[in-house]
Amino acid sequence: MSFRDGNYEIYSMEPDGSNLARFTNTTANEYKPIWSPDGSKILFVSERDGNDEIYVMDADGSNETRLTNNSSLDGAASWSPDGSKIVFQSNRDGNAEVYVMNADGSGQTNLTNNAGEDYPDDLTVWSPDGTKILFYSYRDGNGEIYVMNADGSGQTRLTNNTALDDSPCWSPDGSKILFWSNRDFNGEIYVMNADGSGQTNLTNNTANDWVYGWSPDGSKIAFMSERDGNDEIYVMNADGSGQTNLTNNAADDSVPIWSSDGSQIIFSSTRDGNGEVYRMNANGSGLINLTNNAANDAAYDWR
Repeated sequence: MSFRDGNYEIYSMEPDGSNLARFTNTTANEYKPIWSPDGSKILFVSERDGNDEIYVMDADGSNETRLTNNSSLDGAASWSPDGSKIVFQSNRDGNAEVYVMNADGSGQTNLTNNAGEDYPDDLTVWSPDGTKILFYSYRDGNGEIYVMNADGSGQTRLTNNTALDDSPCWSPDGSKILFWSNRDFNGEIYVMNADGSGQTNLTNNTANDWVYGWSPDGSKIAFMSERDGNDEIYVMNADGSGQTNLTNNAADDSVPIWSSDGSQIIFSSTRDGNGEVYRMNANGSGLINLTNNAANDAAYDWR
């Protein structure tokens, strides 16, 4: 998404930054574009109706369709692995809840339905086989990570402490879950087994670290850290070893996202004075500025 036209709109480009195409064109903000698993559709959130609603459009920007329609805020949408379902967050029942709907917007169902705040974390909530959904909840007085079946049954608490745990992320094979926690008095990245056992601090330093995701083969983890005095992008092995600063400059670099083959990472950087999208190889080499204008560009997703 880019602010180059005076409000946030959704754009696409080739991985080298060429063939820039504007997909949305309204006076409202359009943001958080997410490709469907087969690359034929794009989910996004729009404020064009006066509040956040979830829309979908074809891969070329045509056939924009509103999927949710109510006076509350709907967002944090995520495709199921087969593209048939969409998990999203809504406060239409008076507090944040996790919902699911069919890909065409039908069958909208509240899966969590309790007085606590429940949040799905977009992009990372569905298990690879589509049978489970991760979310974090404040129903126990502080943020904890839960898992449930795709129909909302079997809601199970995976973490249990007085700190905040959130941002859960499945490993590619579904056997592990990355998450963020401040249980050690600063933000750290943890991993646990899919049943909540074996919770292990992977980063363990006095700076704040934020989780962003597994490489497609599950062997590496990209994350963001303040340990060098500003936001930098790091990579480490899945067991926490080999932590390496890939960006290493005085600007803030954030939100790394792996390419589908694991060979490249796109990220956001302020090194040019505003938010721009960059691409680099998975080892930090081959840095390329993909967007280059005076507006803020962010919230990207690989097809």
